[in-house]
Amino acid sequence: MIRVKDITEEIRIIEEELNRISDEIIKLNKKAPQGARLRAAKHGKVYQYFLRTKDSGINGIYLKKDNVKTAAVLAQIEYDEHLAMILRRELDALMLIKESWVDSPYILAKNKMAVGKRELVSLPYVSDESYITNWRNQIYEKLNFREGYPEYFTRQGLRVRSKSEVLIADMLDEMAIPYLYEKPLQLMTGTVHPDFTLLNIKERKELYWEHFGMMDEIEYRNIAFNKIRNYESSGLYQYDSVIWTYESGNNPINTRDLRKMIRKLKELLGY
Repeated sequence: MIRVKDITEEIRIIEEELNRISDEIIKLNKKAPQGARLRAAKHGKVYQYFLRTKDSGINGIYLKKDNVKTAAVLAQIEYDEHLAMILRRELDALMLIKESWVDSPYILAKNKMAVGKRELVSLPYVSDESYITNWRNQIYEKLNFREGYPEYFTRQGLRVRSKSEVLIADMLDEMAIPYLYEKPLQLMTGTVHPDFTLLNIKERKELYWEHFGMMDEIEYRNIAFNKIRNYESSGLYQYDSVIWTYESGNNPINTRDLRKMIRKLKELLGY
């Protein structure tokens, strides 16, 4: 369902585009004869272009081939003006929609009822906010840490198994992407515990993230490849249901690239 924030974002994009077009028209007008317009006429299999001004008459002044840049500038100005007019109409329409839009019409309809009656009603739709809250609050059996295992904690106080997982978890928290740590997942080959389980709120499905942090160790690498095959044999594939990230001693995780990836991931998941 479309939300007010989606409408607001579309309004922002259109306003930015209108500003860009306005600046472009100003720059192009400096390159074109003042008050001139372009006329195009078919001549055989090609078009000829004419410059119309207040003194040129309706047919305009023929533009020779070496003046094709002037024709292109005038055509671009006309296109930008048409586009700006269409975008302004769309912007006005979105502004009106935003004023009357309701994110949760199901909740609003329920709230219009007497309190005693609300308890008898079942909603046909659960809002994204409620869905996310219920998903985050689910109870599941977590993996234990063996005695003496190094202690790594995120900024939110969650204990994880590596420094790289701290980085990933902190960036997910920073960008307000909900996740569950080491939630059990039943594959055809048995139960696994993905490092992070994310929620795609657009499709209301889970996305699993496995980070393989010691790929320069042969035994670890073989286990990692076997885990990947197990996901695939259960119909869970990269880019659709699973994210794989890797690192080794000589090639540690790149925090700049990780941040860019999670920023794009946020949009993909609908946050």
